[in-house]
Amino acid sequence: MNKIFDWALEFINKAPEEPGVYLFKDSKKQYVYIGKAVNIKNRLKNHYQQLKVDPKERKIFKESSSIEWIITKSDYEAFVLENELIKQYKPKYNVRLKSGSSYPMLVITDEEYPTVKISRKFGEIKGEYFGPFLPARTARAMKELIHKLFKLRTCDPLPKRSLVCFDYHLGLCSGPCADKISMKEYKENAKIAKAFLSGNVKNVIYELYDKINEYTNKLMFEKAAVIRDQIKAIEMTIKKQEVIGVGVEEADIFYFLRNRVYLIIVRGNRIVGKDELKVQNEEFEEDNEIAIITDYYSKDTYIPKTIITNKDLEDLENLKQWLLKAKNKEVEILTSLPEQVEGFIKRNINIENIENLKSEFERVFGFSLPNRVECFDISHLDGKFTVGSCVVWENGSMNKREYRRFRVRTVNYIDDFASLREVLTRRFRRYKEMDNPPELVLIDGGKGQLSQGLTVRQELGLENLRVFSIAKKEEIIYTDDGKEVRLFENQELLKFFTKIRDEAHRFAITYNRKLREKEGLKSVLDNIEGIGEKRKEILYRTYKTLDNILKASDEELKKLGIPTSVSQKIKEYLKF
Repeated sequence: MNKIFDWALEFINKAPEEPGVYLFKDSKKQYVYIGKAVNIKNRLKNHYQQLKVDPKERKIFKESSSIEWIITKSDYEAFVLENELIKQYKPKYNVRLKSGSSYPMLVITDEEYPTVKISRKFGEIKGEYFGPFLPARTARAMKELIHKLFKLRTCDPLPKRSLVCFDYHLGLCSGPCADKISMKEYKENAKIAKAFLSGNVKNVIYELYDKINEYTNKLMFEKAAVIRDQIKAIEMTIKKQEVIGVGVEEADIFYFLRNRVYLIIVRGNRIVGKDELKVQNEEFEEDNEIAIITDYYSKDTYIPKTIITNKDLEDLENLKQWLLKAKNKEVEILTSLPEQVEGFIKRNINIENIENLKSEFERVFGFSLPNRVECFDISHLDGKFTVGSCVVWENGSMNKREYRRFRVRTVNYIDDFASLREVLTRRFRRYKEMDNPPELVLIDGGKGQLSQGLTVRQELGLENLRVFSIAKKEEIIYTDDGKEVRLFENQELLKFFTKIRDEAHRFAITYNRKLREKEGLKSVLDNIEGIGEKRKEILYRTYKTLDNILKASDEELKKLGIPTSVSQKIKEYLKF
Protein backbone atom coordinates (compact mmCIF):
# COMPACT_ATOMS: atom_id res chain seq x y z
CA MET A 1 0.00 0.00 0.00
CA ASN A 2 1.24 3.52 -0.79
CA LYS A 3 2.92 5.07 2.29
CA ILE A 4 1.06 8.37 1.83
CA PHE A 5 -2.00 6.63 3.28
CA ASP A 6 -0.21 5.21 6.36
CA TRP A 7 -1.51 8.11 8.49
CA ALA A 8 -4.95 6.46 8.41
CA LEU A 9 -3.80 3.22 10.11
CA GLU A 10 -3.32 4.99 13.44
CA PHE A 11 -6.95 6.12 13.41
CA ILE A 12 -8.28 2.78 12.13
CA ASN A 13 -6.48 0.84 14.89
CA LYS A 14 -8.04 3.09 17.55
CA ALA A 15 -11.55 2.94 16.07
CA PRO A 16 -14.27 1.28 18.20
CA GLU A 17 -16.01 -1.93 17.19
CA GLU A 18 -19.42 -0.35 17.79
CA PRO A 19 -22.18 1.25 15.69
CA GLY A 20 -21.82 4.91 14.81
CA VAL A 21 -20.78 7.56 12.32
CA TYR A 22 -17.22 8.21 11.08
CA LEU A 23 -15.99 11.48 9.59
CA PHE A 24 -13.02 12.04 7.25
CA LYS A 25 -11.62 15.59 7.63
CA ASP A 26 -8.90 17.53 5.84
CA SER A 27 -6.14 19.68 7.38
CA LYS A 28 -8.54 22.64 7.62
CA LYS A 29 -11.09 20.49 9.51
CA GLN A 30 -13.44 20.54 6.51
CA TYR A 31 -15.56 17.41 5.99
CA VAL A 32 -14.37 15.21 3.11
CA TYR A 33 -16.63 12.18 3.63
CA ILE A 34 -19.16 11.00 6.24
CA GLY A 35 -20.31 7.39 6.63
CA LYS A 36 -22.05 5.11 9.11
CA ALA A 37 -21.44 1.52 10.17
CA VAL A 38 -22.64 -1.27 12.46
CA ASN A 39 -18.96 -1.74 13.35
CA ILE A 40 -16.89 1.43 12.78
CA LYS A 41 -13.47 -0.32 12.88
CA ASN A 42 -14.45 -2.99 10.34
CA ARG A 43 -15.98 -0.39 8.01
CA LEU A 44 -12.83 1.76 8.08
CA LYS A 45 -10.70 -1.31 7.39
CA ASN A 46 -12.89 -1.99 4.37
CA HIS A 47 -12.36 1.58 3.13
CA TYR A 48 -8.59 1.12 3.48
CA GLN A 49 -8.58 -2.20 1.60
CA GLN A 50 -10.54 -0.60 -1.26
CA LEU A 51 -7.68 1.86 -1.86
CA LYS A 52 -6.09 -0.67 -4.23
CA VAL A 53 -9.06 -0.79 -6.60
CA ASP A 54 -11.27 2.27 -6.05
CA PRO A 55 -10.12 5.71 -7.33
CA LYS A 56 -12.79 7.43 -5.23
CA GLU A 57 -11.40 5.88 -2.03
CA ARG A 58 -7.92 7.12 -2.98
CA LYS A 59 -9.29 10.66 -3.40
CA ILE A 60 -10.97 10.54 0.04
CA PHE A 61 -7.79 9.36 1.82
CA LYS A 62 -5.51 11.67 -0.19
CA GLU A 63 -7.51 14.78 0.74
CA SER A 64 -8.06 13.77 4.39
CA SER A 65 -5.69 14.13 7.34
CA SER A 66 -7.79 12.72 10.20
CA ILE A 67 -10.74 10.44 10.96
CA GLU A 68 -13.21 11.06 13.78
CA TRP A 69 -16.21 9.03 14.94
CA ILE A 70 -19.37 9.32 17.00
CA ILE A 71 -20.61 6.16 18.74
CA THR A 72 -24.39 5.59 18.74
CA LYS A 73 -26.69 3.22 20.62
CA SER A 74 -27.92 1.47 17.47
CA ASP A 75 -27.45 1.11 13.74
CA TYR A 76 -30.68 3.08 13.15
CA GLU A 77 -29.45 5.95 15.32
CA ALA A 78 -26.25 5.98 13.21
CA PHE A 79 -28.40 6.02 10.04
CA VAL A 80 -30.31 9.12 11.24
CA LEU A 81 -27.17 10.91 12.46
CA GLU A 82 -25.32 10.25 9.19
CA ASN A 83 -28.21 11.75 7.21
CA GLU A 84 -28.34 14.85 9.44
CA LEU A 85 -24.56 15.44 9.31
CA ILE A 86 -24.41 15.07 5.52
CA LYS A 87 -27.29 17.53 5.18
CA GLN A 88 -25.56 20.00 7.53
CA TYR A 89 -21.93 19.79 6.33
CA LYS A 90 -22.29 18.72 2.66
CA PRO A 91 -19.03 16.71 2.46
CA LYS A 92 -17.25 16.73 -0.88
CA TYR A 93 -17.45 12.99 -1.60
CA ASN A 94 -20.90 12.16 -0.24
CA VAL A 95 -23.65 11.72 -2.78
CA ARG A 96 -26.40 14.33 -2.66
CA LEU A 97 -28.84 15.95 -5.04
CA LYS A 98 -27.83 19.20 -6.73
CA SER A 99 -31.11 21.05 -6.34
CA GLY A 100 -31.29 22.92 -3.06
CA SER A 101 -35.07 22.70 -2.87
CA SER A 102 -37.72 20.09 -3.46
CA TYR A 103 -40.17 19.96 -6.35
CA PRO A 104 -43.24 22.22 -6.11
CA MET A 105 -46.58 20.97 -4.82
CA LEU A 106 -50.04 22.50 -5.09
CA VAL A 107 -52.01 23.29 -1.94
CA ILE A 108 -55.76 23.80 -1.74
CA THR A 109 -55.82 26.05 1.32
CA ASP A 110 -57.83 25.41 4.45
CA GLU A 111 -59.76 28.71 4.42
CA GLU A 112 -63.36 29.92 4.30
CA TYR A 113 -62.87 30.54 0.57
CA PRO A 114 -60.03 28.14 -0.39
CA THR A 115 -57.56 28.99 -3.11
CA VAL A 116 -54.70 27.11 -4.77
CA LYS A 117 -51.05 27.93 -4.00
CA ILE A 118 -47.63 26.58 -4.93
CA SER A 119 -45.35 25.34 -2.13
CA ARG A 120 -41.96 23.59 -2.10
CA LYS A 121 -42.15 22.76 1.61
CA PHE A 122 -44.69 20.21 2.79
CA GLY A 123 -46.74 21.60 5.68
CA GLU A 124 -45.73 25.28 5.40
CA ILE A 125 -49.23 26.28 4.23
CA LYS A 126 -52.32 24.98 6.01
CA GLY A 127 -54.30 22.91 3.53
CA GLU A 128 -54.37 19.75 1.42
CA TYR A 129 -51.21 19.00 -0.63
CA PHE A 130 -51.00 17.50 -4.13
CA GLY A 131 -47.97 16.57 -6.19
CA PRO A 132 -45.06 17.00 -6.45
CA PHE A 133 -45.05 18.25 -10.04
CA LEU A 134 -42.18 17.35 -12.37
CA PRO A 135 -40.75 19.32 -14.07
CA ALA A 136 -41.40 22.42 -11.93
CA ARG A 137 -43.09 24.41 -14.70
CA THR A 138 -46.00 21.94 -14.71
CA ALA A 139 -46.99 23.18 -11.22
CA ARG A 140 -47.54 26.69 -12.58
CA ALA A 141 -49.46 25.32 -15.57
CA MET A 142 -51.64 23.15 -13.30
CA LYS A 143 -52.32 26.08 -10.95
CA GLU A 144 -53.50 28.16 -13.89
CA LEU A 145 -55.67 25.26 -15.06
CA ILE A 146 -57.27 24.96 -11.60
CA HIS A 147 -58.15 28.68 -11.69
CA LYS A 148 -59.52 28.33 -15.20
CA LEU A 149 -61.57 25.18 -14.52
CA PHE A 150 -62.81 25.75 -10.99
CA LYS A 151 -62.52 29.55 -10.67
CA LEU A 152 -60.80 29.50 -7.27
CA ARG A 153 -59.87 33.02 -6.19
CA THR A 154 -56.57 34.53 -7.31
CA CYS A 155 -56.38 37.39 -4.78
CA ASP A 156 -54.70 36.79 -1.43
CA PRO A 157 -55.88 37.65 1.15
CA LEU A 158 -59.53 37.80 0.11
CA PRO A 159 -60.65 41.45 0.02
CA LYS A 160 -64.24 42.69 0.17
CA ARG A 161 -65.17 45.03 -2.66
CA SER A 162 -68.03 45.96 -4.96
CA LEU A 163 -66.15 45.66 -8.26
CA VAL A 164 -64.71 42.36 -9.48
CA CYS A 165 -60.97 41.89 -10.09
CA PHE A 166 -59.10 41.74 -13.39
CA ASP A 167 -58.91 37.91 -13.31
CA TYR A 168 -62.69 37.64 -13.05
CA HIS A 169 -62.92 39.10 -16.57
CA LEU A 170 -60.30 36.61 -17.75
CA GLY A 171 -62.40 33.70 -16.45
CA LEU A 172 -59.79 32.75 -13.82
CA CYS A 173 -61.79 33.66 -10.71
CA SER A 174 -65.45 33.36 -9.65
CA GLY A 175 -65.44 36.72 -7.82
CA PRO A 176 -66.17 35.72 -4.19
CA CYS A 177 -64.76 39.11 -3.12
CA ALA A 178 -67.73 40.82 -4.80
CA ASP A 179 -70.33 38.13 -3.89
CA LYS A 180 -70.56 36.87 -7.48
CA ILE A 181 -70.82 33.28 -6.18
CA SER A 182 -72.42 31.72 -3.11
CA MET A 183 -70.20 30.17 -0.45
CA LYS A 184 -71.91 26.78 -0.99
CA GLU A 185 -71.19 26.77 -4.74
CA TYR A 186 -67.62 28.01 -4.17
CA LYS A 187 -66.88 25.24 -1.65
CA GLU A 188 -68.33 22.70 -4.10
CA ASN A 189 -65.87 23.93 -6.75
CA ALA A 190 -62.98 23.61 -4.27
CA LYS A 191 -64.09 20.06 -3.40
CA ILE A 192 -64.13 19.07 -7.10
CA ALA A 193 -60.70 20.71 -7.60
CA LYS A 194 -59.30 18.50 -4.79
CA ALA A 195 -60.80 15.39 -6.37
CA PHE A 196 -59.30 16.38 -9.73
CA LEU A 197 -55.81 16.87 -8.24
CA SER A 198 -56.13 13.56 -6.36
CA GLY A 199 -56.51 11.72 -9.66
CA ASN A 200 -60.19 10.83 -9.14
CA VAL A 201 -60.91 12.15 -12.62
CA LYS A 202 -63.81 9.82 -13.46
CA ASN A 203 -65.71 10.83 -10.33
CA VAL A 204 -65.07 14.51 -11.11
CA ILE A 205 -66.48 14.13 -14.62
CA TYR A 206 -69.55 12.24 -13.33
CA GLU A 207 -70.22 15.02 -10.80
CA LEU A 208 -69.84 17.68 -13.48
CA TYR A 209 -72.31 15.87 -15.77
CA ASP A 210 -74.78 15.80 -12.85
CA LYS A 211 -74.37 19.57 -12.52
CA ILE A 212 -74.96 20.04 -16.26
CA ASN A 213 -78.27 18.16 -15.95
CA GLU A 214 -79.21 20.22 -12.89
CA TYR A 215 -78.51 23.54 -14.64
CA THR A 216 -80.21 22.43 -17.86
CA ASN A 217 -83.38 21.47 -15.96
CA LYS A 218 -83.36 24.94 -14.39
CA LEU A 219 -82.84 26.51 -17.88
CA MET A 220 -79.46 27.87 -16.73
CA PHE A 221 -77.82 27.10 -20.07
CA GLU A 222 -74.90 29.50 -19.69
CA LYS A 223 -73.72 27.76 -16.50
CA ALA A 224 -74.21 24.36 -18.14
CA ALA A 225 -72.01 25.50 -21.07
CA VAL A 226 -69.24 26.57 -18.65
CA ILE A 227 -69.23 23.10 -17.07
CA ARG A 228 -69.21 21.43 -20.49
CA ASP A 229 -66.03 23.41 -21.26
CA GLN A 230 -64.56 22.26 -17.92
CA ILE A 231 -65.14 18.62 -18.86
CA LYS A 232 -63.44 19.11 -22.25
CA ALA A 233 -60.39 20.70 -20.59
CA ILE A 234 -60.14 17.90 -18.01
CA GLU A 235 -60.35 15.23 -20.71
CA MET A 236 -57.59 16.99 -22.69
CA THR A 237 -55.40 17.06 -19.55
CA ILE A 238 -55.75 13.37 -18.68
CA LYS A 239 -55.03 12.34 -22.27
CA LYS A 240 -51.46 13.56 -21.65
CA GLN A 241 -51.08 11.34 -18.58
CA GLU A 242 -50.39 7.64 -18.92
CA VAL A 243 -52.47 5.18 -16.88
CA ILE A 244 -50.44 2.26 -15.55
CA GLY A 245 -51.66 -0.85 -13.79
CA VAL A 246 -48.95 -1.03 -11.12
CA GLY A 247 -51.40 -2.01 -8.40
CA VAL A 248 -50.65 1.17 -6.42
CA GLU A 249 -52.60 4.39 -6.39
CA GLU A 250 -49.77 6.61 -5.15
CA ALA A 251 -46.03 6.01 -5.57
CA ASP A 252 -42.65 7.62 -6.21
CA ILE A 253 -40.50 5.47 -8.50
CA PHE A 254 -36.70 5.81 -8.37
CA TYR A 255 -34.95 4.33 -11.41
CA PHE A 256 -31.17 4.02 -11.01
CA LEU A 257 -29.03 3.57 -14.11
CA ARG A 258 -25.26 3.72 -13.58
CA ASN A 259 -24.67 7.25 -12.22
CA ARG A 260 -28.07 8.62 -13.23
CA VAL A 261 -31.34 8.73 -11.30
CA TYR A 262 -34.83 9.13 -12.76
CA LEU A 263 -37.91 9.93 -10.67
CA ILE A 264 -41.43 9.04 -11.83
CA ILE A 265 -44.48 10.26 -9.90
CA VAL A 266 -47.66 8.13 -9.83
CA ARG A 267 -50.86 9.62 -8.40
CA GLY A 268 -54.35 8.16 -8.86
CA ASN A 269 -52.83 5.27 -10.89
CA ARG A 270 -51.56 7.83 -13.42
CA ILE A 271 -48.02 8.89 -14.21
CA VAL A 272 -48.26 12.61 -13.57
CA GLY A 273 -44.58 13.57 -13.75
CA LYS A 274 -41.06 12.43 -14.56
CA ASP A 275 -37.62 14.01 -14.31
CA GLU A 276 -33.94 13.23 -13.92
CA LEU A 277 -32.54 13.96 -10.47
CA LYS A 278 -29.19 15.72 -10.82
CA VAL A 279 -26.54 14.25 -8.52
CA GLN A 280 -23.81 16.42 -6.96
CA ASN A 281 -21.13 13.71 -6.86
CA GLU A 282 -21.60 11.44 -9.86
CA GLU A 283 -18.93 8.92 -8.81
CA PHE A 284 -21.36 7.30 -6.38
CA GLU A 285 -21.17 3.66 -5.44
CA GLU A 286 -23.74 0.93 -5.92
CA ASP A 287 -24.90 1.19 -2.29
CA ASN A 288 -25.64 4.92 -2.41
CA GLU A 289 -29.22 4.61 -3.64
CA ILE A 290 -30.46 5.12 -0.07
CA ALA A 291 -28.42 8.34 0.20
CA ILE A 292 -30.29 9.67 -2.85
CA ILE A 293 -33.71 8.66 -1.48
CA THR A 294 -33.13 10.11 2.00
CA ASP A 295 -31.69 13.33 0.54
CA TYR A 296 -34.77 13.71 -1.67
CA TYR A 297 -37.21 13.31 1.25
CA SER A 298 -35.08 15.43 3.62
CA LYS A 299 -36.17 18.54 1.71
CA ASP A 300 -39.70 18.64 3.23
CA THR A 301 -41.03 16.71 0.25
CA TYR A 302 -44.35 14.87 0.42
CA ILE A 303 -43.81 11.14 1.13
CA PRO A 304 -46.23 8.85 -0.75
CA LYS A 305 -47.76 5.57 0.43
CA THR A 306 -45.38 3.53 -1.74
CA ILE A 307 -41.78 3.91 -2.95
CA ILE A 308 -40.59 1.70 -5.81
CA THR A 309 -37.00 1.26 -6.99
CA ASN A 310 -35.19 -1.01 -9.44
CA LYS A 311 -32.37 -1.73 -6.94
CA ASP A 312 -32.10 -3.92 -3.85
CA LEU A 313 -31.51 -1.56 -0.93
CA GLU A 314 -28.80 -2.54 1.54
CA ASP A 315 -30.22 -0.55 4.48
CA LEU A 316 -33.88 -1.24 3.76
CA GLU A 317 -35.12 -1.64 7.36
CA ASN A 318 -33.42 1.56 8.53
CA LEU A 319 -34.92 3.43 5.57
CA LYS A 320 -38.41 2.11 6.41
CA GLN A 321 -38.02 3.23 10.02
CA TRP A 322 -36.74 6.67 8.95
CA LEU A 323 -39.69 7.15 6.56
CA LEU A 324 -42.16 5.96 9.22
CA LYS A 325 -40.90 8.65 11.60
CA ALA A 326 -41.01 11.32 8.86
CA LYS A 327 -44.52 10.44 7.59
CA ASN A 328 -46.08 9.05 10.80
CA LYS A 329 -47.34 6.18 8.66
CA GLU A 330 -45.73 3.04 7.34
CA VAL A 331 -44.38 3.38 3.79
CA GLU A 332 -44.33 0.35 1.49
CA ILE A 333 -41.00 -0.09 -0.35
CA LEU A 334 -40.85 -2.31 -3.44
CA THR A 335 -37.41 -3.17 -4.87
CA SER A 336 -38.43 -4.43 -8.29
CA LEU A 337 -40.17 -2.50 -11.05
CA PRO A 338 -43.55 -3.63 -12.36
CA GLU A 339 -43.44 -4.57 -16.06
CA GLN A 340 -45.67 -1.63 -16.99
CA VAL A 341 -43.23 0.85 -15.42
CA GLU A 342 -40.28 -0.70 -17.29
CA GLY A 343 -42.26 -0.21 -20.49
CA PHE A 344 -43.01 3.41 -19.64
CA ILE A 345 -39.33 4.12 -18.98
CA LYS A 346 -38.26 2.65 -22.32
CA ARG A 347 -40.91 4.70 -24.15
CA ASN A 348 -40.59 8.01 -22.35
CA ILE A 349 -37.12 8.46 -20.85
CA ASN A 350 -34.31 9.27 -23.23
CA ILE A 351 -31.54 7.10 -21.78
CA GLU A 352 -28.67 7.43 -24.21
CA ASN A 353 -25.80 5.01 -24.19
CA ILE A 354 -22.94 7.48 -24.44
CA GLU A 355 -20.04 5.03 -24.22
CA ASN A 356 -19.50 5.08 -28.01
CA LEU A 357 -19.85 8.86 -28.04
CA LYS A 358 -17.22 9.18 -25.29
CA SER A 359 -14.65 7.13 -27.18
CA GLU A 360 -15.33 8.90 -30.52
CA PHE A 361 -15.21 12.35 -28.93
CA GLU A 362 -11.86 11.68 -27.25
CA ARG A 363 -10.41 10.08 -30.39
CA VAL A 364 -11.34 13.06 -32.60
CA PHE A 365 -10.79 16.01 -30.25
CA GLY A 366 -8.10 14.67 -27.91
CA PHE A 367 -9.89 15.31 -24.61
CA SER A 368 -12.68 13.61 -22.65
CA LEU A 369 -16.34 14.21 -23.43
CA PRO A 370 -17.42 17.01 -21.05
CA ASN A 371 -20.11 16.38 -18.46
CA ARG A 372 -21.72 19.69 -19.40
CA VAL A 373 -21.96 21.49 -22.75
CA GLU A 374 -23.71 24.83 -23.32
CA CYS A 375 -24.80 25.91 -26.80
CA PHE A 376 -25.68 29.45 -27.95
CA ASP A 377 -27.72 30.84 -30.84
CA ILE A 378 -28.91 34.32 -31.88
CA SER A 379 -32.29 35.08 -33.47
CA HIS A 380 -33.81 38.34 -34.76
CA LEU A 381 -36.20 39.77 -37.35
CA ASP A 382 -34.47 42.39 -39.51
CA GLY A 383 -32.42 43.51 -36.52
CA LYS A 384 -35.43 43.78 -34.19
CA PHE A 385 -36.45 41.55 -31.28
CA THR A 386 -32.87 40.22 -31.12
CA VAL A 387 -32.54 37.41 -28.59
CA GLY A 388 -29.99 34.82 -27.57
CA SER A 389 -30.52 31.29 -26.31
CA CYS A 390 -28.40 29.03 -24.12
CA VAL A 391 -29.29 25.34 -23.90
CA VAL A 392 -27.55 22.75 -21.74
CA TRP A 393 -26.55 19.13 -22.44
CA GLU A 394 -25.54 17.37 -19.24
CA ASN A 395 -24.48 13.76 -18.67
CA GLY A 396 -26.26 12.34 -21.68
CA SER A 397 -29.42 14.43 -21.95
CA MET A 398 -30.73 17.96 -22.39
CA ASN A 399 -31.24 19.66 -19.02
CA LYS A 400 -34.13 22.04 -19.67
CA ARG A 401 -34.10 23.41 -16.13
CA GLU A 402 -30.73 25.00 -16.92
CA TYR A 403 -31.78 26.71 -20.18
CA ARG A 404 -31.40 30.50 -20.29
CA ARG A 405 -32.65 33.14 -22.73
CA PHE A 406 -31.39 36.69 -23.27
CA ARG A 407 -32.96 39.77 -24.79
CA VAL A 408 -30.13 41.71 -26.44
CA ARG A 409 -29.89 45.20 -24.93
CA THR A 410 -26.99 46.93 -26.69
CA VAL A 411 -27.76 46.19 -30.36
CA ASN A 412 -30.87 47.46 -32.20
CA TYR A 413 -29.70 46.78 -35.76
CA ILE A 414 -28.49 43.73 -37.70
CA ASP A 415 -25.17 42.68 -36.17
CA ASP A 416 -25.01 39.01 -35.24
CA PHE A 417 -21.44 39.27 -33.97
CA ALA A 418 -22.13 42.19 -31.58
CA SER A 419 -25.32 40.48 -30.35
CA LEU A 420 -23.44 37.23 -29.77
CA ARG A 421 -20.65 39.04 -27.88
CA GLU A 422 -23.20 40.60 -25.53
CA VAL A 423 -24.94 37.28 -24.82
CA LEU A 424 -21.67 35.36 -24.33
CA THR A 425 -20.28 38.07 -22.04
CA ARG A 426 -23.38 38.03 -19.85
CA ARG A 427 -23.34 34.23 -19.61
CA PHE A 428 -19.56 33.68 -19.32
CA ARG A 429 -19.41 36.06 -16.33
CA ARG A 430 -21.62 33.62 -14.43
CA TYR A 431 -19.25 30.69 -14.97
CA LYS A 432 -16.89 31.84 -12.20
CA GLU A 433 -19.78 31.70 -9.69
CA MET A 434 -21.17 28.33 -10.82
CA ASP A 435 -20.49 25.07 -8.97
CA ASN A 436 -20.68 23.17 -12.23
CA PRO A 437 -19.68 25.41 -15.17
CA PRO A 438 -19.52 23.93 -18.68
CA GLU A 439 -16.25 22.54 -19.95
CA LEU A 440 -17.27 23.15 -23.57
CA VAL A 441 -19.26 25.93 -25.25
CA LEU A 442 -20.78 25.34 -28.69
CA ILE A 443 -21.84 28.30 -30.86
CA ASP A 444 -24.21 28.05 -33.81
CA GLY A 445 -22.23 29.52 -36.72
CA GLY A 446 -18.88 29.44 -38.48
CA LYS A 447 -15.39 30.86 -37.96
CA GLY A 448 -16.72 34.38 -37.33
CA GLN A 449 -18.90 33.23 -34.45
CA LEU A 450 -16.02 31.16 -33.05
CA SER A 451 -13.83 34.27 -33.12
CA GLN A 452 -16.38 36.17 -30.99
CA GLY A 453 -16.42 33.33 -28.47
CA LEU A 454 -12.61 33.28 -28.23
CA THR A 455 -12.52 37.07 -27.76
CA VAL A 456 -14.99 36.96 -24.85
CA ARG A 457 -13.17 33.97 -23.33
CA GLN A 458 -9.88 35.88 -23.36
CA GLU A 459 -11.45 39.09 -21.97
CA LEU A 460 -12.89 37.20 -18.99
CA GLY A 461 -9.82 35.02 -18.36
CA LEU A 462 -11.53 31.66 -18.91
CA GLU A 463 -8.50 29.90 -20.44
CA ASN A 464 -9.70 26.39 -19.47
CA LEU A 465 -13.04 26.76 -21.25
CA ARG A 466 -13.13 25.02 -24.65
CA VAL A 467 -15.05 26.84 -27.40
CA PHE A 468 -16.30 25.28 -30.67
CA SER A 469 -18.65 26.50 -33.40
CA ILE A 470 -20.83 24.44 -35.74
CA ALA A 471 -21.56 25.60 -39.30
CA LYS A 472 -24.99 24.79 -40.75
CA LYS A 473 -25.42 22.83 -44.00
CA GLU A 474 -21.76 21.83 -44.19
CA GLU A 475 -22.03 20.52 -40.59
CA ILE A 476 -18.41 21.38 -39.79
CA ILE A 477 -17.08 21.82 -36.25
CA TYR A 478 -14.49 24.61 -35.91
CA THR A 479 -12.44 24.15 -32.73
CA ASP A 480 -10.48 26.63 -30.62
CA ASP A 481 -7.22 24.84 -31.49
CA GLY A 482 -7.68 25.18 -35.26
CA LYS A 483 -9.27 21.85 -36.22
CA GLU A 484 -12.07 21.49 -38.76
CA VAL A 485 -14.10 18.32 -38.24
CA ARG A 486 -16.61 17.25 -40.92
CA LEU A 487 -19.43 15.66 -38.99
CA PHE A 488 -20.90 13.76 -41.97
CA GLU A 489 -17.88 11.47 -41.64
CA ASN A 490 -18.81 10.52 -38.06
CA GLN A 491 -22.47 9.73 -37.35
CA GLU A 492 -22.00 9.53 -33.56
CA LEU A 493 -20.62 13.08 -33.38
CA LEU A 494 -23.06 14.36 -36.03
CA LYS A 495 -26.04 13.22 -33.95
CA PHE A 496 -24.55 14.69 -30.75
CA PHE A 497 -23.65 18.16 -32.02
CA THR A 498 -26.65 18.72 -34.31
CA LYS A 499 -29.08 17.69 -31.57
CA ILE A 500 -27.69 20.36 -29.23
CA ARG A 501 -27.41 23.00 -32.00
CA ASP A 502 -30.98 22.40 -33.23
CA GLU A 503 -32.32 22.69 -29.68
CA ALA A 504 -30.54 26.04 -29.21
CA HIS A 505 -32.02 27.24 -32.51
CA ARG A 506 -35.53 26.11 -31.51
CA PHE A 507 -35.29 27.80 -28.12
CA ALA A 508 -34.09 31.10 -29.64
CA ILE A 509 -36.76 31.12 -32.36
CA THR A 510 -39.52 30.39 -29.82
CA TYR A 511 -38.49 33.33 -27.63
CA ASN A 512 -38.13 35.65 -30.63
CA ARG A 513 -41.60 34.69 -31.88
CA LYS A 514 -43.12 35.23 -28.44
CA LEU A 515 -41.69 38.77 -28.24
CA ARG A 516 -42.89 39.58 -31.77
CA GLU A 517 -46.40 38.31 -31.11
CA LYS A 518 -46.69 40.25 -27.87
CA GLU A 519 -45.33 43.48 -29.35
CA GLY A 520 -47.25 43.04 -32.61
CA LEU A 521 -50.58 42.42 -30.92
CA LYS A 522 -50.22 45.36 -28.55
CA SER A 523 -49.07 47.80 -31.25
CA VAL A 524 -52.00 46.86 -33.51
CA LEU A 525 -54.50 47.28 -30.66
CA ASP A 526 -53.10 50.79 -30.01
CA ASN A 527 -54.73 51.89 -33.28
CA ILE A 528 -58.26 50.80 -32.36
CA GLU A 529 -60.63 53.29 -30.75
CA GLY A 530 -62.01 52.06 -27.43
CA ILE A 531 -58.96 49.96 -26.52
CA GLY A 532 -57.02 51.36 -23.57
CA GLU A 533 -54.17 49.83 -21.58
CA LYS A 534 -56.46 47.68 -19.41
CA ARG A 535 -58.43 46.17 -22.32
CA LYS A 536 -55.22 45.70 -24.30
CA GLU A 537 -53.72 43.69 -21.44
CA ILE A 538 -56.91 41.61 -21.04
CA LEU A 539 -56.92 40.74 -24.77
CA TYR A 540 -53.23 39.84 -24.78
CA ARG A 541 -53.38 37.65 -21.67
CA THR A 542 -56.47 35.85 -22.96
CA TYR A 543 -55.74 35.37 -26.68
CA LYS A 544 -51.98 35.96 -27.21
CA THR A 545 -52.34 36.33 -31.04
CA LEU A 546 -54.38 38.37 -33.53
CA ASP A 547 -55.77 35.19 -35.12
CA ASN A 548 -57.20 34.06 -31.79
CA ILE A 549 -58.95 37.42 -31.29
CA LEU A 550 -60.51 37.15 -34.76
CA LYS A 551 -61.87 33.69 -33.90
CA ALA A 552 -63.43 34.89 -30.61
CA SER A 553 -67.19 35.52 -30.63
CA ASP A 554 -68.73 38.85 -29.56
CA GLU A 555 -70.23 36.99 -26.59
CA GLU A 556 -66.78 35.80 -25.44
CA LEU A 557 -65.34 39.30 -25.74
CA LYS A 558 -68.32 40.74 -23.89
CA LYS A 559 -67.55 38.46 -20.91
CA LEU A 560 -64.09 40.07 -20.80
CA GLY A 561 -65.63 43.53 -20.52
CA ILE A 562 -65.29 44.41 -24.24
CA PRO A 563 -68.56 46.01 -25.49
CA THR A 564 -70.02 44.68 -28.76
CA SER A 565 -69.40 48.04 -30.48
CA VAL A 566 -65.68 47.83 -29.62
CA SER A 567 -65.37 44.11 -30.51
CA GLN A 568 -66.81 44.87 -33.96
CA LYS A 569 -64.28 47.68 -34.43
CA ILE A 570 -61.49 45.24 -33.48
CA LYS A 571 -62.60 42.67 -36.06
CA GLU A 572 -63.13 45.23 -38.81
CA TYR A 573 -59.63 46.61 -38.23
CA LEU A 574 -57.97 43.18 -38.08
CA LYS A 575 -59.74 41.89 -41.19
CA PHE A 576 -58.67 44.99 -43.08
